[in-house]
Amino acid sequence: MPDLPLQWNTTTAAGAEWAAGFTLLDDDGTPMAINGKAFEFVIRPTVVDATPSPLVKVTTTPTVQGYITVDTVTATAQVVLTPTATALLGKGSRPFALWMDPGQPQQTCLVEGRFNSRPAASV
Repeated sequence: MPDLPLQWNTTTAAGAEWAAGFTLLDDDGTPMAINGKAFEFVIRPTVVDATPSPLVKVTTTPTVQGYITVDTVTATAQVVLTPTATALLGKGSRPFALWMDPGQPQQTCLVEGRFNSRPAASV
């Protein structure tokens, strides 16, 4: 992907499911080789926060907060956050990042930006 990390902002209602898909391409526009890569999506209170437990953290292993689905043929990653995860955010704007090979020497921030959440009207 040229010019990494991609800058992107998103918004959701707190307590709603949220999903976004990302196509990972090399500089020449071909699908990135992502076989065997690890992925992690995090939302933190601030960009300088480095605590082991961010507000939201999902990987390819499903948890109560969500999961990442990776298709190595099409080089896509879909991030899904559960209502439980977005409810933790309440109202506000926080930094997020989608990482490839987090914590490894070759770790790469693929996408970063602001994750905006707002309260939803009750039913």
